[in-house]
Amino acid sequence: MSSRILAGRYELLEKIGDGGMAVVYKARCRLLNRFVAIKILKPEFTKDLKFIENFRRESQSAASLTHPNIVNIYDVGKEGNIHYIVMELIEGQVLSDIIKNEGPMEFTKAVDIVKQIALALSVAHKNHIIHRDVKPHNILITREGTAKITDFGIAKAVNAGTIVGNTGTIMGSVHYFSPEQARGGYVDEKSDIYSLGIVLYELITGKVPFDADNPVTVALMHMNNEMTPPSRYVVDIPPALEETIMKATNKYQVNRFKSANEMYDALNSIDMVSDALSGFGYHTRVDLDATRVMNAVNGSMTGAAYTETREEIAGDMRKKDSKEVKSKKKVKINKVKVAAIILALACAIPVSQLILSAFENFGAAKEVVVPDLVGMTVEEANMKLDEFNLNLEVGDEVASTEYQEGEIVSQDPKAEMTVKEGFTITVNISKGKVKEGTIPPVVNRTLTDAEFVLESYGYALGGVATENSDMPKDVVIRQSPDAGTVAAPGTKVNVVVSLGSAVEQVPMPNVLNMGIDAAKEELEKAGLSIGAVGYEMSTAYEINTVMWQQYEPGIMVDKGAGVNLKVSTGDQPPASSISIPLTIDFSKANNEVFYLSVVISDESGVRTVINREQRIKSDGSEILSLNGDGVGSVKVIFDNDVVLEKDVNFNSGELN
Repeated sequence: MSSRILAGRYELLEKIGDGGMAVVYKARCRLLNRFVAIKILKPEFTKDLKFIENFRRESQSAASLTHPNIVNIYDVGKEGNIHYIVMELIEGQVLSDIIKNEGPMEFTKAVDIVKQIALALSVAHKNHIIHRDVKPHNILITREGTAKITDFGIAKAVNAGTIVGNTGTIMGSVHYFSPEQARGGYVDEKSDIYSLGIVLYELITGKVPFDADNPVTVALMHMNNEMTPPSRYVVDIPPALEETIMKATNKYQVNRFKSANEMYDALNSIDMVSDALSGFGYHTRVDLDATRVMNAVNGSMTGAAYTETREEIAGDMRKKDSKEVKSKKKVKINKVKVAAIILALACAIPVSQLILSAFENFGAAKEVVVPDLVGMTVEEANMKLDEFNLNLEVGDEVASTEYQEGEIVSQDPKAEMTVKEGFTITVNISKGKVKEGTIPPVVNRTLTDAEFVLESYGYALGGVATENSDMPKDVVIRQSPDAGTVAAPGTKVNVVVSLGSAVEQVPMPNVLNMGIDAAKEELEKAGLSIGAVGYEMSTAYEINTVMWQQYEPGIMVDKGAGVNLKVSTGDQPPASSISIPLTIDFSKANNEVFYLSVVISDESGVRTVINREQRIKSDGSEILSLNGDGVGSVKVIFDNDVVLEKDVNFNSGELN
């Protein structure tokens, strides 16, 4: 697999991940000359047509999301039986690995990560996309510390930690999913909020709130058990932070945050320093030597004051409850925060004001609005970004008829988006206004790829015609002007796109008066087949010979079509009921891939002829032969909807 090239442009280099249902490769896009990540479905998941349709649809929905904290999806495709997604390649670590290797996380860092994911979920929810599987395994942390969430309903890992519903739909990873997911109930934005609250709980405590050997047991715990407050494991957690976690993970959707934005605001308003004061000296292991920085903070503090303050804190620390002293959680306190607290106590300065000032000066990175860099040179953009404490990275060089060589054509993130200081803005640079050159070849490319290539070379897509051909559907089969033609920038290139192979037609043979076996042989020789066969009394035709055919001899019929026949029983009534043809029209299906069921009710009882078999809407229709006794009815069901119901007379062959 590592040497394979997908779609003629993606060169697979090495495997970088292996999940429950997909394998992830690092690849190089030859067209844009950049590295990407390609997720390829495992073979066992490519046999389910319904699953593949959901995979394609949800991937395309997720591709519409653009945000600095969401992993970009560039392409979705299929080659043979290989189904793949092309995504942004993230250089960094999976959050679950960070938790596993480093354990509980410092409060401000944990909150910063969750705030970023809350912003990403907010964008998804506004686009009516619910993730359904928020967990550390789906969160990537870049080398710069940016959190990015991936797998928006695209590739849920099926393993021992995943619950699957009775319809075969994956409900989420058991340790992180909501009570309503466990019940198979209505899932909305608040389900993602619950899961994000569990992620924050794990970041702070180093453990998930509910765990057991059996995933079903864990699911029941989410539904029924009360969650242990994180302060039981981390005694110095700011009360406001604990309240945020408990609200996000409330078992009732109505009691959670109304939106991911509201959760973000709650996290953003937490004052880590002042909140920690409520338990300072009783809940935190303090590095007393950190107070030595006071001379740098306030030169007026005397050595006696320093010593007295240090001894008071040490005395308070000795009064700690013995159970809290043995707490497994050892939290490192920022020395500047400790200094600010002691300074406030020693100088009788209002605590809240001083700590707020310390937090503003030494806290987490501020958020800034991304400036518009399009049209600038790299040097100008660097100077502009310096004003906002942002970084610049040069991406691709692209042809442009609008911007001079060296000017920025586009940027990611776009202008007006909000990011944190230190974030890296990627820009694409113009190769310069395209001089007269040659038109590139776009034959054998999809229409979308052809348009992209033409624009990259400074040309434009012109008229699009279609015709049948042996080429695959939606592939360019001709272009005008031809490839290699010298043309001015902006020239429009007309293309002809394949509709796929045309349906071949053959003349209907005459099979009247033939025996059924001879008629079958004659039809097959003409490229046709036998459809439904009925039996009727007739003195005009010999017994067991064809007395009626669906199409008149000589009429052109689609090759491969089934032809319905009636066979004479002579002067005797049919020994058995008639086989009645029923054409099932797929146009009434709501989904491209759907489940078909056909139920017959007759004098002998009720039976299911077809039970939830997969069909493809674009196939158009199929003909089904109905057999039964006496009179009854037939019911056709697409998924769970009845689309056709008719009365049937199996003696006369009538359908009403």
